[in-house]
Amino acid sequence: MKIGEINQLKVARKSDLGFMLTDDSKNEVLLHFREAKNEYKDGDMVKVFLYYDKKHRLCATENEPIVTLSKPGFVSVVETITGTGVFISNNCGKDLLVSTDYLPYDYKLWPEVGDMFPVLLKEKRDSLVAKPLNRFEILELSQEDVKYELGEVISAYVFRIFDAGISLVTKEFKNIFVHRTMFRGTYRMGQNVDVKIVHVKNDDEYNGSLVEQKENQIDPDKEYILSYLKSHNNVMPLDAKSSSEAVERVLQLSRKAFKRALGGLYKEDKVYFENGKTYLNLNK
Repeated sequence: MKIGEINQLKVARKSDLGFMLTDDSKNEVLLHFREAKNEYKDGDMVKVFLYYDKKHRLCATENEPIVTLSKPGFVSVVETITGTGVFISNNCGKDLLVSTDYLPYDYKLWPEVGDMFPVLLKEKRDSLVAKPLNRFEILELSQEDVKYELGEVISAYVFRIFDAGISLVTKEFKNIFVHRTMFRGTYRMGQNVDVKIVHVKNDDEYNGSLVEQKENQIDPDKEYILSYLKSHNNVMPLDAKSSSEAVERVLQLSRKAFKRALGGLYKEDKVYFENGKTYLNLNK
């Protein structure tokens, strides 16, 4: 029997509580009446998901789980407990814990009931727990046939919060990084947001903006640079001659996109250069 996975098992007999199921090795597990979708007779084959209940007993359900040990997915938060973690629904008899080990240190950044984020299951001491996916796991799941365009507004979920900004993930498992200059206020893990694509790094990773868009919106890369300058005392440690590595480290933009946007801002007299740095022209 594979715990945390869907199994094809045989009905051995009916009991007072439900149906006893067995595998080829004669291991048995109970399919409780409330977890069964039909009436079965001895010898019937049943497809069930195996999990541990609150008393760490192995159980079976015909309800299809959202995630298994081999199939990650998006889950919804159903309860939060300070000091313990958050519980998510997997469409089976027991909600699963995401422990504090995987949550932000600040409780205000924890997911709220109804928030969603992608997880995978782990078996731990006769129980199943949920672990949020990391960036590399998300990239492996990215849907190759889905691509976002510059300027497109996408629905996404917060899954990582850093000093440099926040990372979002979409239902198609695309990673969108939002630099701290491109949003206002605070966001919490699992929060659903509408993000505007301001830079395409590749088919799987993007840069986005959560800044309220105005009519007559300027070029998003120009907006990105201006936002950075305004939040860093009107100075940026880059100019048109800066290396690709330096541009990527500071702004996470390609050098080509950076030079195009910076050149446009210079022609508009919104910035000027001095000693290898870019300054915001406060007279404009």
